[in-house]
Amino acid sequence: MHQHRRLGVALTAAVAATAVLTGTAQATTTRTDLGVLPSATEASATAVGHTGVMVGWSGGDGWRHAVRWGARGGITDLGTLPGGRYSTANGINGTGVISGHSEAAGGGTRAVRFNLDGTRTDLGLVPGYSDSFGLGIDDANVVAGEGWDRLGAGRRAVKWDADGVLTAYALPPGYANSLLGGVAPNGVAAGSVFGSGLPERAVRWNRDGTVTVLPTLPSGGDARANAVNRYGQSVGYAFNRYGTQRAVRWSRDGLSIYDLGAATPHNSGARAINDDGVAVGVAQDTTGGYRPVRWSTSGAVLDLGLPANSPTGDAWSINRAGVIVGTSGGWGGPGRAVRWVIS
Repeated sequence: MHQHRRLGVALTAAVAATAVLTGTAQATTTRTDLGVLPSATEASATAVGHTGVMVGWSGGDGWRHAVRWGARGGITDLGTLPGGRYSTANGINGTGVISGHSEAAGGGTRAVRFNLDGTRTDLGLVPGYSDSFGLGIDDANVVAGEGWDRLGAGRRAVKWDADGVLTAYALPPGYANSLLGGVAPNGVAAGSVFGSGLPERAVRWNRDGTVTVLPTLPSGGDARANAVNRYGQSVGYAFNRYGTQRAVRWSRDGLSIYDLGAATPHNSGARAINDDGVAVGVAQDTTGGYRPVRWSTSGAVLDLGLPANSPTGDAWSINRAGVIVGTSGGWGGPGRAVRWVIS
């Protein structure tokens, strides 16, 4: 039976002045705890749409369900495939259609499209792979994701069109595996490719079906693109010559790389980018903790702030209005879904 119900949950907000990690500037940030499902103890917000509607998951001991939070409050349980104990929502498009994945009856994970009428479409498996995941969705209702082989650890970035027809993203010569990082509203996608004895390289999949291999940091190592905007600007991370993971942004033409992590000597990674080129993600501070951060178009980094009892957090998505969502939590404790609005 499909379970789709509207659950009213109060949102709590905290307002704090947050500063860049370097301590050179300040901004006022409204931080909101988005709440959890009844009987749940934790939640994570993974994506925010243009209208401010947010998606992610909420759950408790041994279960989690994909959820949607309204822009003005309230949480909706999106349910699971029949017989499943867990599901997750990972993307939302301009019309409100959601992508994610769910456990299927008998085990295993299937990519899912959560439709506007409350139904769920099982997108099936990728031939040759044991599980599938829906990781993003564009405005044509194309779900981008992956097939995963749990025995051989192989991965392949793929997409399902609005009719469920499956297509694998192209691979550059020599590579057999790919990871899907994100997809833009117009269908441009980004991720990485890897293979035995080969470095992991960040890539962008263009609308014409071609693949662009993105540059690494000078004398650096592996790189991965986690997101891309409609103009082809990608963000993710790359390792520098010293083995430090640095948040990076690639240019629209795919020829240049910019080190967003230059503001801090510690590890960092960018998770998302909006059409203005503003990026969000995570950066390690001087204590070794991880902080949710925003990078401006010029590369200035802003610490978004966390509740007093949350020593770590992550920013996962930003929309074109600059609304940011992610997670706060403690080491070993339950995580909470968070929205940040900056003024």
